[in-house]
Amino acid sequence: MSIDDPKKLISRYIEDVWNKADAAALDNLTQDTFRYHLGGQPPRDRAAMREFLQAVHVAFPDWRVHIEDIAAEGNTVVARWTGKATHQGVFHGIPPTGKQISVCGINLYIIENSRISQEWEQMDSLGMLQQLGVLPAPKPQPTGPSNKADGSDA
Repeated sequence: MSIDDPKKLISRYIEDVWNKADAAALDNLTQDTFRYHLGGQPPRDRAAMREFLQAVHVAFPDWRVHIEDIAAEGNTVVARWTGKATHQGVFHGIPPTGKQISVCGINLYIIENSRISQEWEQMDSLGMLQQLGVLPAPKPQPTGPSNKADGSDA
């Protein structure tokens, strides 16, 4: 299957692959040489991507990504997204917390012959771990004008 409009291709990919963990859609919408890059981790090929998606959906069965913005130029598409889910299964060794999370990220896609060849993802992993209670949340910073006579914070 190929979709000629790059933004429609990525929208379909996010719906079918990320939201539904549809392995057949992963195969149909990506090149045989597809690579998924997440942060500084080694790239995943299709087989590793299938395993990763399965693990995400075991840990977060209600995982749902919503595209906030999408832009395309030439064979490159960028999508800014928000994901929401409930932590109901083990995720990277973290036992289920039952907590609902909301994360955001930006993905960049390279398209070749109407199929995705590369996907790079940068997401708020720190915020996700804080919401799960694995890492402490940041302390609130004071807002408003400084109470110091000279206006300094020190």
